[in-house]
Amino acid sequence: MTTQTDSTRDHILTTGRALVAQRGFTGMGLAELLKTAAVPKGSFYHYFASKEDFGCKLLEQYIGQYGKTLTEILEDSAPTARARLLEYWSRWVSSQSSQEANSQCLIVKLGAEVSDISEEMRRLLEAGTRTMTTQLARTIAEGQQDGSIATSVQPALVGPALYQMWLGASLMAKLSRSPNPLLQAMEATLVLLPEPHPEQTSPDT
Repeated sequence: MTTQTDSTRDHILTTGRALVAQRGFTGMGLAELLKTAAVPKGSFYHYFASKEDFGCKLLEQYIGQYGKTLTEILEDSAPTARARLLEYWSRWVSSQSSQEANSQCLIVKLGAEVSDISEEMRRLLEAGTRTMTTQLARTIAEGQQDGSIATSVQPALVGPALYQMWLGASLMAKLSRSPNPLLQAMEATLVLLPEPHPEQTSPDT
């Protein structure tokens, strides 16, 4: 059951998420956050020890929600693991092509910025992305087991490489204000996750 305390804390985080998406972490001032959230300064410090602590809690919440969504996609009922992976990146194209700030990935938005100013926030981001790349590598291996991805692919190498490529493509899409880098990333993903040649059979057969 959600308490009033949880509700206020979540309200501050939700408001901060929108402001950080628009201005970045350093660009968002506490005064602006308190005014927008309509909460007194004392309420903020009741839930967060500092702005950095707020940033850590914000990232923990975002990474948790993102991880849940990723798991739902990769464990979906699509017939093959490859199809689930392509669905994940199709959603990435849609979200990162959107002009809505709240739909943008916080990892893309804050990765370089906070890594230089907060070691704790950097560690949270690094741990979160490591978990995501592990999930991707595991799903690639599942694709090899179900016969949808060629056995020549190296999951432990390609999983992280794909995630890194998509982070870079998201940044380039922001710089160019065009979805083209994301569409090119999708084309490269299809190359890096080839289906087996017709003469190849599933490892289970």
